Formats: sequence, structure tokens, C-alpha cells
Amino acid sequence: MEFAIVDIETTGGFAGGNGITEISIQVHDGQRKVSEYNTLVNPGQPIPYYIQGLTGISNAMVAKAPSFQEVAEQIYSILRDRVFVAHNVNFDYSFVKHELALSGYTLQAQKLCTVRLSRRIFPGLPSYSLGNICGYLGITIKDRHRAAGDAIATTRLFELLLENDKEELIRKFIKRHSKERILPPNMPVSQFDKLPETPGVYYFHDQKGKPVYVGKAINIKKRVASHFSNNGTGEQKQEFLRSIYSVSCEECGNELMALILESHQITSLAKI
Repeated sequence: MEFAIVDIETTGGFAGGNGITEISIQVHDGQRKVSEYNTLVNPGQPIPYYIQGLTGISNAMVAKAPSFQEVAEQIYSILRDRVFVAHNVNFDYSFVKHELALSGYTLQAQKLCTVRLSRRIFPGLPSYSLGNICGYLGITIKDRHRAAGDAIATTRLFELLLENDKEELIRKFIKRHSKERILPPNMPVSQFDKLPETPGVYYFHDQKGKPVYVGKAINIKKRVASHFSNNGTGEQKQEFLRSIYSVSCEECGNELMALILESHQITSLAKI
């Protein structure tokens, strides 16, 4: 099994209305890095000033770079038979899958999220952002917020995860039906596993524990899973996934009771 450790820079936070400006793919065989691919990409749209400031990638730098369509075949050939690994994998995967689809390629890769893996293998850290976890683990990041610099750091993080994976979590994560593949990066799978398959109301909470979404369901666990079953490319979906840190629920006797409770809770939250 080989892994493609990916990092991208983009013009914005969601694939549906933005483009990739740079991509780095570090190919790893589970023991060492065996190859890499790096390129700037002309996104076909202006790069906002604040993103130029963050990444150091200017409009002038990408003006003569290839479009994604020009490099799509090569990128697809690297990714298609490998496990797609990234720090907050659903973000990078949503962009790459979307851009490949526009170029006529369908990516259906297994995925691994180094945020979710880090939370399990190195529990209890104050933050799991790439910069912070690399600082805690002594990983130096050169060229932060550039695709190659972040991808190389993620590769080193992945190697430490491999070395410390005593419970074979990596193998479990990439199983076809593992919920670790689809859940938001900051939501514990243990909370999902405890959800009942009964009628009721469920709540998604942000980092401070504040409810950011209330919904009702005939089957709570199934309904919660449905929120994450597709990796949407729109701004609303990506912001929604980033905001979720936990899930809770209240069981009800039937769907009608769940509907009444949902309505009451939405009204109560609106007053906060």
C-alpha cells in the first residue's frame, strides 16, 4: 500500500467557487518517501490580497503556471491507486476531486486525515493545527503555507503516526465503512459510535460547546452520518464541517415528539 500525502494552496475556503494555486504530493510507501510532485497552478481567477499575504503566492507567480487541466492527467495518475492523506483531508480532497472532475477524471480514493489520526495517537494536545502539532512534536516546517513545505511537514507527521500506531488505527481508518473517513476532523468518532438508532433531536457543537445546528431524526445515528456522506464543494458545507467539534442528542418516543422538541430548541437557541 502506498500513500499520497497532499497539500494545496487555494484562492479561498471552498472548492465550488475557488481554485488551486499550488499542489504538492509526497508519495510514501509506508517506510519512506519515494517520490514527489510539486507545481504552482494558474487558478484562472485573481488571488485575494489576504491570501497572497498568507501564502506568498502572487498573481504574477501563477500567471505563467499551468492550469489544473494541463496537469490533471499527471495528478490523477499519481493519486488514483494510492491512499489520499492530508491534514484535514476532506478540505484538500474536495478541491482536488472537484478540479479533476472538471478535467474529466473521477477520483475515488481511500482517505486518511492526519488531524483525526493525531487526535487518537497523540491525545490530549491543546491544538491539532498543523503548525501547532508540528511544534509539539519537534517537526520543523520550512515555507509554512506553501504546499511543498506543509506537505513535507505532514509527511514527517505521518511517519511519526506510523511509528506510534500501536493499535493499527491507520489500517482501521482506511476500511471502506470506517466513519473516521467521513467525520469532520475535530469530532470524536467515540461520540458518533454512542449515538442511538432511535427518534430524537441531535445537536452539533462548536469548539466552545455552543450548538451550531439542531436537527430531528427518525434514526439519530443514520441522520447524523448523512450530513457527512458527501464531500460538498460549497462554502456553506465546508464552513459547517470546520465548525463541528462534538455531537449530542436527546431521544424521543416518536418522530412527532422529535419534531416538537426540535422546534422548541431552535426557538430557544435563536434567543441566545
